[in-house]
Amino acid sequence: MKIYPYLLPLLLLAGCASQLPSPAPRQPVPPASKPSEPTKPALPPAKPEQIPQQMGGYYQDDGPILAVPYDLDALQEPEVKAEPLHRYANRPYRALGRSYAPLKQYGDYSAEGRASWYGKKFHGKRTASGEPYDMFQLSAAHPLLPIPSYARVTNLVNGKAVVVRVNDRGPFHKGREIDLSYAAAYRLGFHNLGSAKVKVESLQPGETVAAAELQAKPENTESSPPPAPALPAVAQADGNAAIRWVQLGAFATQAAAESFRSKVSAALGWLDSAPALAEGAGVWRVRLGPYPDRKQAQAMADRIIASGDVRAVVVR
Repeated sequence: MKIYPYLLPLLLLAGCASQLPSPAPRQPVPPASKPSEPTKPALPPAKPEQIPQQMGGYYQDDGPILAVPYDLDALQEPEVKAEPLHRYANRPYRALGRSYAPLKQYGDYSAEGRASWYGKKFHGKRTASGEPYDMFQLSAAHPLLPIPSYARVTNLVNGKAVVVRVNDRGPFHKGREIDLSYAAAYRLGFHNLGSAKVKVESLQPGETVAAAELQAKPENTESSPPPAPALPAVAQADGNAAIRWVQLGAFATQAAAESFRSKVSAALGWLDSAPALAEGAGVWRVRLGPYPDRKQAQAMADRIIASGDVRAVVVR
């Protein structure tokens, strides 16, 4: 075979390469270990009395609950902190023929009404915030409070109170103020009952609640409702951060708000002044005021609630 001179270097390189040892197989690189998350201490087992004898507070097919995973008395109340408001859960909406305009601020709501609880039927399903509902955590559903936010709920019969995180919408049935998780209902002492009369107060981020402050006097059913406070002048309302209003309803159209205002004026004939209309962000609100501080506004709201079936809340 004839070898051309210019091919000789290539043949020498090929011969040397055939004698080189094959490279060692690559060793697998172990995956980087993730930093371990701090584990929460395990809660003690549940007590027998924490398993309810009845079904859910409103939904009759909501139970029965046959097991509770841990001691609900050892469950820590949620930390009251500032969280970004949910993008969709705080928009005005309609439910069961009524319009609702959720609040956009913290710590400026106080109302009394009936509390129910929802449990097994909704356990694990998505709430209005998108989070799964956990009946064994201290949470709540409310038609108006911001999502997410925090509230103190006090049982007006036995004085027990608990702080809950609001992450769902409801209830929308007549006379219902708030829907609590099963754990919250247990802490308030009505998990074996359908409902209880409560007071709901929204909390400011960072607000601490001492255990001694969570006790309320049992309700005196024989006492008469507080007298109606005098309606202060509307002047000087602008620019005063202490000014409060008593909101009676919120509607998507002016016609609906006018109709509701007429009905409320007839039902609350003892008012010194007819409710006024206020429009903002496409929502028409029926309200009374302004009042120079929250104390006077709350006195009026309590009077309205005691006199009939009208939802009255204190707002800025």
